[in-house]
Amino acid sequence: MNNNNNKITLISCLTIALFSTAFFVLDDESSLEKPKMDKKFQPYLASNEVAFEKATSPNLRVIETFAKPIPNSLKDIDLNIGLPLDSDGNLIVGMEVKDLFELYLSAMGEEELDDILLRIQHALAQQLTGPALGQGYDALKRFIDYKVELANLETQPLDNTLSQLESIRQQKEILAAIQQEYFSPAENEAMFAAETQYDTFMLEHLTIQQNENLTAEEKQQQVEALEAFLPEDIRAGRESAMAPAKVYQQAQTMRAEGQSDADIYQMRAQTLGEDAASALAQLDRQRDQWQQRVDMFSSEYESISASGLSAADQLTEVDAVLARDFNATESIRVRALTGL
Repeated sequence: MNNNNNKITLISCLTIALFSTAFFVLDDESSLEKPKMDKKFQPYLASNEVAFEKATSPNLRVIETFAKPIPNSLKDIDLNIGLPLDSDGNLIVGMEVKDLFELYLSAMGEEELDDILLRIQHALAQQLTGPALGQGYDALKRFIDYKVELANLETQPLDNTLSQLESIRQQKEILAAIQQEYFSPAENEAMFAAETQYDTFMLEHLTIQQNENLTAEEKQQQVEALEAFLPEDIRAGRESAMAPAKVYQQAQTMRAEGQSDADIYQMRAQTLGEDAASALAQLDRQRDQWQQRVDMFSSEYESISASGLSAADQLTEVDAVLARDFNATESIRVRALTGL
């Protein structure tokens, strides 16, 4: 199976798919039916079906020890995720199950899907028995089919009749319908509630940003109001992810106001820590040095252009200056920056 070209999407796919450019055309414009499965994904579904049938066959209830070396990407990861059971010994299909599946699936590309499925089935058999083990195999079967559905969804062509927001909203509805098809309400709540809430936030955020009737200040106020309703852990994660961008913007503002490098360093250190502030200060120095070199070249280029030399001689002079002051990679960059 060629998993280099048709790799199943492995990370939390709702947010990625929701804000990708792969907005799709529905087979029936009046409905929200999911798209027909592309034939290139059929082998994945077939492999999953075969693995499930083998695992649940009365004659093959025990998954043999998986002896292949663990993929390099998983060597330093703790794979011992405990799977919870209810008071009757039934498997609770929630975030623990999802995390276990996602971890092993992250090795897609290093291993074939067949091997990954066997590895996951073995992991389930290591800690589950009786009905719970069968429920684990069933959850895995449904989860892989669900992933293939999402991978197929992301390959659908653009619907140019819809706006970006309309496409996003439509795709969100399709994704929700697919989740409901493969998982119970309780399972959906446990596995996707946080993603769904954040996706809703991002959709509203985008709606605000595209509202031309709002000023920049009004947009910021509405975004902050939205953020206040996010769960604490999601809000903290978002703030952490956005911190570098906010620090960059604040540094730009401080420079425009004439504040010193020391002031900018102090702001960065308070926000990102001393190590990050030092690294950014070094990057600033490198950028300044680079800009000085580009400015010097631009000045020489203007002199050459005004020299009265023939076009061929001017080109020779410019090439000589670039060869003298820049390496091959830098010369390409300078030409791109100056439009040569």
